[in-house]
Amino acid sequence: MDWNDELDLFSFIRAEEESAVTPEKTEKFPLSRQELQQLALGFLASLKPDAAAMQVPARFRKYQVTCAGFWRGCGKEQGVAVKTAVVVLYEKFERCFNDCANRDKLLEALHELRSERERLEAVIRETEPELASQDDLFSDLRSWDYAASTNPEYRKVRRKMNKVQDALHQGSRLCRIHDTGVADYCYLAVPAGLVQPDEIALGWGLIYLGPERKFEVIKEAEQQDASPQGRQLLAQNIAVAAKNAVLFSAGVDVSGKKVTCRKPPRKRKRLI
Repeated sequence: MDWNDELDLFSFIRAEEESAVTPEKTEKFPLSRQELQQLALGFLASLKPDAAAMQVPARFRKYQVTCAGFWRGCGKEQGVAVKTAVVVLYEKFERCFNDCANRDKLLEALHELRSERERLEAVIRETEPELASQDDLFSDLRSWDYAASTNPEYRKVRRKMNKVQDALHQGSRLCRIHDTGVADYCYLAVPAGLVQPDEIALGWGLIYLGPERKFEVIKEAEQQDASPQGRQLLAQNIAVAAKNAVLFSAGVDVSGKKVTCRKPPRKRKRLI
């Protein structure tokens, strides 16, 4: 050591502090299908239905949804399902649309219309300030009722976007589930960022399932035209699906008239 050099007595302290605050790199792994299903059911549970189940036929087994729930009425309607909701989980981008040959062109057109819509929304914020919500505390986070705008260009762009969305989803499984008339609210659950809100079928809500085991509501579902008979049918299908899950978890197998009891599935230990 050259004693002519200046000696820093606190260099070792700073070195320890720097090593202590250096964050460790944690790699995020994609969620398994079982974990995604768990998050989808967790979202549905957050809506607090009176009953819920997984793997429920919407009307036919061909159109089975990931999970579904219903709400009972009060008083005279206590035995009636007054509201229903379904959640469909898709893990792949392609499954969110129909199998049309020009899907890529339609998506490209939709993205161009989205850019034009965003440009016009900026114009609306300048020319129609009355559309801004007055309840928001901070102006940067203020919500706007763009649908009430009188801007003719903006209304035209929205109509074009709706037509492209219809073309993307016409005949798709999501549309067929909607057309069964059993659900008041339909939600599409996907890994975070898989699709954008304006790419999904009209009327459907969008839920992002994050790698942190959290779900986020990106778009609220619009109320659909579910029939009373359709709601009741979905409620019955939920009851059947729930019964099957209860029997399996209890170790009871039913085949025709034969009932067999076995050792229940082993529960995983909860890690704290």
